[in-house]
Amino acid sequence: MVEDGARVVLTDRDAEGLERLAGELGDAVATHTGDIRSEATVATTIELAEKCFGRLDVIHNNAAVAADGDTDTVGTPDEVWRGTFELVVMAAVWSCRHGIPALRRTGAGSIVNMSTGAAQSGMASRGAYATSKGALESLTLQIATQYGPEGIRCNAVAPGFVLTETVRGFFDEAAIARFGDSAAAGRVCVPEDVADVVAFLASDDARYVSGQIVRVNGGGSRAVAW
Repeated sequence: MVEDGARVVLTDRDAEGLERLAGELGDAVATHTGDIRSEATVATTIELAEKCFGRLDVIHNNAAVAADGDTDTVGTPDEVWRGTFELVVMAAVWSCRHGIPALRRTGAGSIVNMSTGAAQSGMASRGAYATSKGALESLTLQIATQYGPEGIRCNAVAPGFVLTETVRGFFDEAAIARFGDSAAAGRVCVPEDVADVVAFLASDDARYVSGQIVRVNGGGSRAVAW
């Protein structure tokens, strides 16, 4: 987004990571350290955008958690379910609660939520994660319908397997190569593949795109001939 000329406010719990990224991106970025499972943190982020840059045009809700206790429906404890929903769903609700009035002051805007292919696929584990993202997709449709007449769009991006630094910690190189070989696109998705779609949905080029769940999965798995 910065490459496209945007000015961006970043919020995360990782203060060192934010400082490092801001140093790479320059004056177009402001940062706020906080946990978005707190509505106050989310509200402060919105306020910071208007204070630093004078307006708000885009909200990107991009948060997830891979909790160790997120096993299966029977075994996942309540605190994991609640914590996951707070981070994924309620943080997005709060960003819309505080951000939509700011978008109204701008005159229009775009909200982009980050979902996952797992929201539409049964999984052997991470049920709380997948379910929370499914709820986020439903929220996306509600926001698009409720605020579309005001020029506010809302879409979700649902990637499949993405080779992030976190994912590299879960799988060895052989497993990653197998993911690439099994993909219809012939390779593993990288973060830039997803970021470009987010930037498009945030931009005026997507001015008539709203209420959509955009699957960024390279066509899914390689087809089997029979």
